[in-house]
Amino acid sequence: MARIKFSFARGGYFTAKVMLDKAPKTWDAIRKRLPLTIKAYNARWTGRETHTKLDLPDKPPRENQILNAGLGDVIYACEWSDRDVTGFEAIGWFYGTETVRDWRGESRVNLFARVDQSEWPFLEEVGLRTWREGGEDCTISVADE
Repeated sequence: MARIKFSFARGGYFTAKVMLDKAPKTWDAIRKRLPLTIKAYNARWTGRETHTKLDLPDKPPRENQILNAGLGDVIYACEWSDRDVTGFEAIGWFYGTETVRDWRGESRVNLFARVDQSEWPFLEEVGLRTWREGGEDCTISVADE
């Protein structure tokens, strides 16, 4: 079972189980860039989402796409060629149920991992922390393969 780990400068971490059967190309592209330390921010447009910007050399295709994310969902977002391309690309995780959107409106994203329900309280803590206190360094790494 593959897992991805998110560790935070202000303390704590959570892990998420990767959906290898539903988003293998997304995981492969992300895994090649890990470990990575980058700022995590509250997502202005979506709401109860925290995200880190990303720059993958090889963008994965659309797979296991969702528009409505639930608590614990971990997603990969980029601008596929059917949209105006500004270069935005991110990994995001949700601490509440939300419709995924950006400055242009609703936006489909690749769902590639899910945080276990036992870790949801910390997921919410990190989300509220980045919303109230600003960006926080986050180290993303492979937890298990």
